[in-house]
Amino acid sequence: MWTPTGAPNRGWAGEGPHMASAAGAAASQARRMFGAVKDVRQESGSAPLLLCGRKEPLDELMLALGGGSSQAAQLFAVRRLVGDDAPRLSEAAVVVYGGEVLSGLDAQTRSDLEVIGRTTAPKLAMLEALDLPSPAVTEAGRVRGVMPSDLMPYRKGRFPAARAMERLAEKAGPNGPYLASQLPAFRPHVVERLIEKAARTNAKTALIIFVPGADMPILTALQMRMVLGIGACHGEKVSTDRAVELLSVLGAGFGFRAVARELLDLVPVAGWAVKSAIAYSATKALGRAADEYFAHGAVADVSHLRALAEGVRAEVLARFKRS
Repeated sequence: MWTPTGAPNRGWAGEGPHMASAAGAAASQARRMFGAVKDVRQESGSAPLLLCGRKEPLDELMLALGGGSSQAAQLFAVRRLVGDDAPRLSEAAVVVYGGEVLSGLDAQTRSDLEVIGRTTAPKLAMLEALDLPSPAVTEAGRVRGVMPSDLMPYRKGRFPAARAMERLAEKAGPNGPYLASQLPAFRPHVVERLIEKAARTNAKTALIIFVPGADMPILTALQMRMVLGIGACHGEKVSTDRAVELLSVLGAGFGFRAVARELLDLVPVAGWAVKSAIAYSATKALGRAADEYFAHGAVADVSHLRALAEGVRAEVLARFKRS
C-alpha cells in the first residue's frame, strides 16, 4: 500500500501492528478450518461391511455390532464363494470372512480365500481353529492376495469380539466414521482409533509447543480434522458452520492452557520429549472431550476434562517407562 515518503506503513487508518498480527492469525485459523472441513469431506466414504462365509462367526460378529443385518453391515453370502462374488465384494469398506480350519487348510476354505484375495477392498478373515498356532492359518496367509495381517485366528468357541471390532476399525479407513455413525456399538473403536492416530502424529511432529505463559493454539489442523471426524462418527454433518462452533466450544471452553501447564510440570522428561508428550496428551484429551460433547450434546466442565487429561498423563508416563 502507498505511504508518504518516510512514513511507516501501518496498514489502514487506525490499524497498528498488533491489529495486523491478530488479523493474520485469524486468517490463518480460517484457512486451517476450511482446509480441515475440505479434507474430512473428501476423505470420508460410505461403503458397508460385507460379511461372508460360515454362519457361526458371522453371527458372533453381528451380535457384537449390535444385532441384525443393516445397510452398514450386510450379510453378503453365507455360503461358498464363487469367482463372480469378487467384484461386488470389492465395493465393501471391509470384506469380512468367517471360516473354520482344522489341521490343514481344506479345499473349500482355500477356494473362498482365493476369491477374497481377488478383491480390492480391505480384508479380515476370521478363522476359528482347534488350536493355535495352526499350520492351516500359516497356509491361509500364503493364499494369493491374502496377507497374514488380513487374518484373525482364534480358538474354537472363544470368539474375540473386542479384537474383531478393533481390527475392523483399523481396516475401515475413510469409511470408519460412516460405519460408526450407523453402528453405535462399533463407534467407540473407530473414535479411539481416530484419537490415537492424531495424538501419535502430533507427538511425532511436535506440532503443538506449549510454553508456560504463552497462549496455546486452539486447534491445529490435525486436531480440527480429528474433531470433525469424531463428529461424523456421531452422525454430525461436516460443515464450516459446525467447525466454527467446535472451535469456540472445544477450544476456548475447556481451559486447555491450564491443563497444558499442569502437564508440563508433571511429565518427568525434558526438551523435545516434553513437547512430544504434551502434544500427545492434549490431543488425546481433546479427542475424548469431543467424543463426550457429541455423545451427550453438552460440554463437560473443566474439572472433568482435567480428569481426562490426568488419565492421559498416566498413559504418557507408562509409555516413557516402556521406552
